[in-house]
Amino acid sequence: MSSLFRNRFTKHLCLILLVLALKPQSGTAEGSKELNANGGNRAFLVSTSSVDDTNPFPTRGTVKVYVKENETLNVGSSAQGDGTINLRAPNGATYTSGNSATIGFIKDRAQEKAGPLPNINGYTPYTHVVSKDEVGVWEVDFIPKSNSNESPKSVDANADWENPSGQYIAAFDVSVRNATNTAFLTGRVYTNVFLGILGAFDVGFNGIFYILTNDGYQYRFDNNGQAGNGFSFFVNNKGFRQADGTASYKSVNSLKLPNIQDPRSADTQTDITHKIFFNAPAADLPATANVPGGGSTWLLTSPVDPSSPITPTFTGTEGTANVAGTAPLGGKYAFTASKNGTYLIAIDVNKNGVYTDAIDRKLTGNVIAGQNQVTWDGLDGLGNKVPAGSYNSNVNVTFFGGEVHFPFLDVERNVNGIRLTRLNGVASPDFTIYWDDSQITTAGTPSNPLVNLTGLPSVVNGHAWGTPGAGFVDFGDQDGIDTWAYIAAVPVNNALAFRVQEADLETTAITTNAPAGGCVGQTINYTFSVRNNGPSDVAGAKFSFAFPATLTDVTVASTATGTSTVSNEVKTTTGYSATLTMLNGASRTYTITGKIAAAGTGNTTVAVTAGILRMADLTDPDATNPDAAPPTDAAAECDAAPSGTGCNNIKTNSLTFLALPDVGTDKTIVQDEVATFTDTNPGTWAQVGSTPLAVLIATPAALTTTVTGFKDVGKYQFTRTNAAGCIQTLMVTVVPKSLDIPTVFTPNGDGKNDTFNIPGITSFPGSQLIIINRWGNEVYRSNDYQNTWSGEGLTEGVYYYVLNKKEVSGSFTTIKGWVFLKR
Repeated sequence: MSSLFRNRFTKHLCLILLVLALKPQSGTAEGSKELNANGGNRAFLVSTSSVDDTNPFPTRGTVKVYVKENETLNVGSSAQGDGTINLRAPNGATYTSGNSATIGFIKDRAQEKAGPLPNINGYTPYTHVVSKDEVGVWEVDFIPKSNSNESPKSVDANADWENPSGQYIAAFDVSVRNATNTAFLTGRVYTNVFLGILGAFDVGFNGIFYILTNDGYQYRFDNNGQAGNGFSFFVNNKGFRQADGTASYKSVNSLKLPNIQDPRSADTQTDITHKIFFNAPAADLPATANVPGGGSTWLLTSPVDPSSPITPTFTGTEGTANVAGTAPLGGKYAFTASKNGTYLIAIDVNKNGVYTDAIDRKLTGNVIAGQNQVTWDGLDGLGNKVPAGSYNSNVNVTFFGGEVHFPFLDVERNVNGIRLTRLNGVASPDFTIYWDDSQITTAGTPSNPLVNLTGLPSVVNGHAWGTPGAGFVDFGDQDGIDTWAYIAAVPVNNALAFRVQEADLETTAITTNAPAGGCVGQTINYTFSVRNNGPSDVAGAKFSFAFPATLTDVTVASTATGTSTVSNEVKTTTGYSATLTMLNGASRTYTITGKIAAAGTGNTTVAVTAGILRMADLTDPDATNPDAAPPTDAAAECDAAPSGTGCNNIKTNSLTFLALPDVGTDKTIVQDEVATFTDTNPGTWAQVGSTPLAVLIATPAALTTTVTGFKDVGKYQFTRTNAAGCIQTLMVTVVPKSLDIPTVFTPNGDGKNDTFNIPGITSFPGSQLIIINRWGNEVYRSNDYQNTWSGEGLTEGVYYYVLNKKEVSGSFTTIKGWVFLKR
């Protein structure tokens, strides 16, 4: 475009904008009112969930709106009553206008133009005051009378409509009223995809939209009479994609499964759907806002100069700056770009200062606005693994600033061409657009030229195609036709150096001082070594020794061979961990000591594991899981592809320790009574010695056995011995069958018969003795008589006793009699 033409057009555009700004408005609303303000024919909003070849991205007439605290949402629809309006708040709350025939109903063009009450002649809106928890982007669905796809009758943009009976909305409105309830606000309402239908193939749509890009650029997009009957369009940063996900910069000849970002889906790092506003975006929009379903979306930001420099970084796949593991790990370049573009990254593998040798690795692709990440797989230009060492690389980026794509789906004709104006940024206003329709099968009148890659002003040639007044078969029928715009910038170059590292870490076999196991309670030593077999040094590898809680009183000691240090030691009841630094070829030998505790009943198995875990972005040839997550589990790394199951990083040891015999508590029995011995663990019963006399053990090797021959009163000792030689002792006390209670005692201080001595009473602990004088008065009581009554303070004479003998079984036997106390 010549500078003379540009200056004249700019003056003309400014005059138009000034006239529009001074023109009195009949009301304030955001929605179909704006789309019908420029003549032509009404585009009915399509609200459906049905997918077909010409409408691959259906919505329920969904528009979105940003609302602040205490502001009021006002919504209305021509389908209200038979249909409804559903609202979703950023915090997940939902609301509906219900099926009122008045609240939320827009009945005619006059109400559409007026907007909601309290505007003069306005419709009665369904309203909701937004709370603090609901601030952000709301979603509003306009639900029609039915899901029928019967085409509506075409109607002039400024005329009243006949409300369609199918899946179409003639008029819709989302208006935001300020927190003080004094004015309606504009520039808050947008959509990600617009689905419309005109009701005829020979009428045009003059709707004007404002496009806001994620990098802050704004466009005025005038449909300028496009005649697609049923059509849809959206705006993104790539248009139709190639198989690798990059922009194809081409229109496509079919809408069956088009390779394009679904405009209803959340943005990704590389695929952005720009926002289609019904008015110029409000200046007070935030940079980001919460959205329904969690998360947030971008809104208004300042445009970034496409020629701005970048600051690339290199990070290993697992997050270490300027360090990468050898293949299969590799690393990633990252930089923030102001615009889309292309990149060329070269790695000087042979270190000769030249970046174009066959062995040097070249990475190429598209740059997107925002965060960019380029993955290097650790291979050279010939497909071989780059060995450990230090390398230089160069990052070259050429920006396409302000890139936007306008894919129109199933627009049969666009005889006037669109009018696209970039409103801000470098060299704005700018009208330059591009297209490539070379893949479209020619039908009707094709675009002219068919391919425009050098740029044309949309005010002169807005990418027109099709024949006026033709039927549905025309150049754009069932096709996807893309128009795009961007700004080219000067390439920027950046040098980056990084290091590649690899080390084979190894744990040797675990040896112990108890290879065949032993008994619970013994002390055990574990010995093994941890090695760095190189070639790179290791700084920060995680070593761990895991053991069960039944290994107690654990102590850890280690010695180094070569240059090796240990830090960050942590010991718990089930493990020991430390951070190891080992130069190439160094090792560390560990000795770990503990005591075996019982694990409930039965034998105790003690399984221990020693393992060394590589640090992030260091490749261990047989223990590397090549995903993006830093290593946290030695076993997961050990069994990872491509090395396969098993590695030399982990060693285990498992030993079973026999439980100690469990003979229970000592026993007390009566003379000649049969005793029963029981153990829960295997072993052998035996009597220790033959005192008071030898008895008979029926089945010494059984868990339960009987023992007979307790003819003499006294204490008998027995042992239970298991297969590992562990022993527990059981004592059996034999008490007499009956008591020989004396009838006289002489407490005269001569040391003979000075107390009322009942032979054998101490074998019946807990026995009670009560002494009563001849007048029936209690003169002595003991609840555990131990032959200690001396008749102190009592006169010589006959006394009566009551002995409540506590039997071995725990029951009591009462024995009554008399005794003569003689001084």
